[in-house]
Amino acid sequence: MRKLLLGLIALSLIVACSSKEKESARTGFRVKGKIINNRGNQSLNLQELTNTGLITIDTSMVQNDGTFELTGTLKEKTFCVLRLNAGDLVMVIDTNSDLELEFPIDSIQNYVVKNSKENEELKTMFGINNSFMKSVQALEAKYAQYGESVPPLKIQERIRYEYDSLRIANLLNIKNYAGSLTHSIVPYFATNFLTPEVDFQFFDQVDQQLYKEFAQSKYASQLHQKVEELRRTADGNMAPDMNLNDPFGKKITLSSLKGKVVLVDFWASWCKPCRDENPNVVRLYNKYKAKGFDVFGVSLDDNRESWMAAINKDQLLWNHGSDLLKWNSSVVKLYNIESIPFTVLVDKDGKIIAKRLRGQSLENKLKEIFGF
Repeated sequence: MRKLLLGLIALSLIVACSSKEKESARTGFRVKGKIINNRGNQSLNLQELTNTGLITIDTSMVQNDGTFELTGTLKEKTFCVLRLNAGDLVMVIDTNSDLELEFPIDSIQNYVVKNSKENEELKTMFGINNSFMKSVQALEAKYAQYGESVPPLKIQERIRYEYDSLRIANLLNIKNYAGSLTHSIVPYFATNFLTPEVDFQFFDQVDQQLYKEFAQSKYASQLHQKVEELRRTADGNMAPDMNLNDPFGKKITLSSLKGKVVLVDFWASWCKPCRDENPNVVRLYNKYKAKGFDVFGVSLDDNRESWMAAINKDQLLWNHGSDLLKWNSSVVKLYNIESIPFTVLVDKDGKIIAKRLRGQSLENKLKEIFGF
């Protein structure tokens, strides 16, 4: 009997050791979760966020009690999105992480995640942006009285001013929070809320602070490359020169306008937001041209007749240039243009002062420069 008992004990130890070895040998990640007040059957998809779209990593059915489990392997710490009927959650999944997640079915954003500092940071950052979205909804409700009709011009200007104020404050809050984080890849995700040309200093700050630590990360290498591309058009640098044809085939360069404060306005006849902004640029051009202000309109058109027709219709009485190659234009890569309208303000010495100025922000900057 004693030998049998000792044999059973030895066998149990072997099984216990084998189980521990199996657990420690587990590779890949695991996300265990529970949906509170889950209703009905539904599936969960865990997908990797990439520059070209979403790539499915794992799919799981939610059990009757609301529990689920997702597993898989990743080559590096990765931003993923958990997708279900109630909404999406963006998460950081590490190569060998073991996460616990819980959230109510009617309020997925009020999730709780364990075992992950970076996911807590990501949640805080999304909370900042969600507060901004709620403020925008309140602003929309404030002016809902106009329904489908167009509000008076003064009301339109007030709406734009209030929205811009909210947006600027939100972006500042995101930058301040993300910039305070250490040993975290979350600041790389924060750049998705921002505009590279306008927020270059923040992009550069993140790159300098984190590149050495996360040099092997695809997010670090992508941002590092982007920062180096943007550096040549960063504020304070000389604006890269352009040699283009005007509508009559005559060469025109940006450097020929040196000695004036120049707004380089990248636009096109087919771009409605560009055309909507043109009256404001015309007004400011007429107000400041006698003080040394000029505009250089750089078109991304590919049709000369359409380009000239828009110039004449909108009464754009300043210098114009284009190579009529649309998005294949040399200026697109030269100035890292991702969308239009896009503006670059250049001082009298040819140095870049600011970018993406439109509407009230452009008027405010010109007031600051010219004193009225």
